[in-house]
Amino acid sequence: MIMKTVFIGGLIAAFLAAGAAQADQCGPARGQPGSFDYYLMSLSWAPSYCATTSGRANAQECGPGTSYGFVVHGLWPQYASGQWPQCCQAVAAVKPSAVLDRLSRVMIGSSLISHEWEKHGSCVTSQQDEYFGKIDQVVTALGLAPQVPGTGLDRIKVSALKQNWAVPAQSITVQCKGRKLTEVRICLDKTLSPMPCPAKEVESDNCPGTVSLH
Repeated sequence: MIMKTVFIGGLIAAFLAAGAAQADQCGPARGQPGSFDYYLMSLSWAPSYCATTSGRANAQECGPGTSYGFVVHGLWPQYASGQWPQCCQAVAAVKPSAVLDRLSRVMIGSSLISHEWEKHGSCVTSQQDEYFGKIDQVVTALGLAPQVPGTGLDRIKVSALKQNWAVPAQSITVQCKGRKLTEVRICLDKTLSPMPCPAKEVESDNCPGTVSLH
């Protein structure tokens, strides 16, 4: 009985230590919760990610039988200056919930969800489901451009790509590695309504006029 108690106590201590170590990885801390100018909704293009070394090691998103197009990377509080707050406060570890169950279909992997909560969600709120509920709200309103993966195209014009979301073109920026599409970002105000992207975000748009989808 004593051995069993010691063993269980050791497991709990190890779990808490792992949680503390994970929290320590979130940094450097900067900014105050709720103090930011706008949101960036970041949508990752899975085929490009899955072609990388880290992607090939991610069985949840890139393993056999998976065929994701756009997936949610995160909802990031931003400053108009081009900087951002991060790791603003200590937050509780992610716990299962109904909103996370829905979101896990488009935001792939528990490690990503935990990372986004600690780094970005902590600068929005101390309530897990409030933060992830905002992401769910945006996905429900704007979607993930499901028709793009089914086009059969190897390339697409950025102007045509932006038409897959019901937002003004000036609310979207696109990220590439070379000519390969990696990410779409949608600028949202603090009520989650589309807004023109600030100049610093527009400057980060590094894609050519036509991008590769594979």
